[in-house]
Amino acid sequence: MSDYIDARERFRRAKTVTGPTHKFDVGSHVAYKAGPSTERSFFRVTRHLPDGGQGLQYRIRSERDGQERVCTENALERST
Repeated sequence: MSDYIDARERFRRAKTVTGPTHKFDVGSHVAYKAGPSTERSFFRVTRHLPDGGQGLQYRIRSERDGQERVCTENALERST
């Protein structure tokens, strides 16, 4: 066959291109550290959010008091 690719095949190939993926799955238990002088708090990932300009984001819920917040991936660690 030739090098010709029809429009449907081009579209199919374009759709399969993926961006960065989230490191933590929904339901994962994570430790959140807001800054260098704060203690780690333990949360559960409730939702994946898109990149907000500073990296992939997550909606997380506190294991202790149910507080929810949005944070970037670099502020989280896997909880042990």
